[in-house]
Amino acid sequence: MTDRLDFSLTQLRYFVESAELGNISEAAEKLRAAQSTVSSAIMRLERQLGVQLLLRHHARGVTLTPNGRDLLLGARALLGQARSLQEQGDALAGGIEGRLDVGFLTPVAPFLLPQTHRITAERHAGLRLTTREEPADQLLALLREGQCELAVTYDFLSGGSRFVPLAELPVRALVADEDPCGRAGPVRLAELAERPFVALDDPPLLLHFEKFFADVGVPLPPVVTATGPETVRGLVAAGCGFALVHQRAHRATTLDGGRIRSVELAGDAPTASLGVAAAPGLALDRRGRAVLNVLRSVVPACRL
Repeated sequence: MTDRLDFSLTQLRYFVESAELGNISEAAEKLRAAQSTVSSAIMRLERQLGVQLLLRHHARGVTLTPNGRDLLLGARALLGQARSLQEQGDALAGGIEGRLDVGFLTPVAPFLLPQTHRITAERHAGLRLTTREEPADQLLALLREGQCELAVTYDFLSGGSRFVPLAELPVRALVADEDPCGRAGPVRLAELAERPFVALDDPPLLLHFEKFFADVGVPLPPVVTATGPETVRGLVAAGCGFALVHQRAHRATTLDGGRIRSVELAGDAPTASLGVAAAPGLALDRRGRAVLNVLRSVVPACRL
């Protein structure tokens, strides 16, 4: 064990970009570096760590090895911390001031919005953050109309806007605490679908989960909708059905005293990328970058 670090943040950045794009040449173009430079840096990183990170496919780009998938999460987190440190240094040097309008997708707002406000105020006293919670369609409209500069949402709800990923979240099921389903381990979607499906009354989000049923080949059960996440939880706790979510609450008790459980799904459950969408044509200024780095701190801490 040594305190010496043989690899650099640049190597990690080259690796992350290549892994996310699935192509070293495209990563090099995005990073404005020579392909040979990016490729050599990644190979050097593999030698220094003693593990292979990428599988190279002739004319078909690259894919992650199991070790590469494990390292990718840590590399993203470390790069996020480095950016956050840089942003804090910038703030100390020049100060970040003004107003920034940020929208949050309704299901994720309770998890991220409070801490985003708190940490922004601690780091950037001169930055006034105004926030809104909206369902998918309204949030995307606000972004396109310029009423929000940033939107915290999922990649499949970003509407083609420039999107910065923050975390990959698997889909999980919520069931009533007394429901025997899932007590012995991951549960099949077909078993869950013997109950009604409780979902937010948000058409794009509902369509996302309907596609999940179709992809797995399970008929969509009767749907019970609600306008807020807490009502969805309450309906599940009351035995009215099950829910599918990409975010996991740490509190099992609902507002009316019911209890729910989070259950893993068997098989290859789809993941969704939680991140920040930027208004079309808008380059992130220091305010936007500052809040983006705040979110990079908030998302891992929430353990969604």
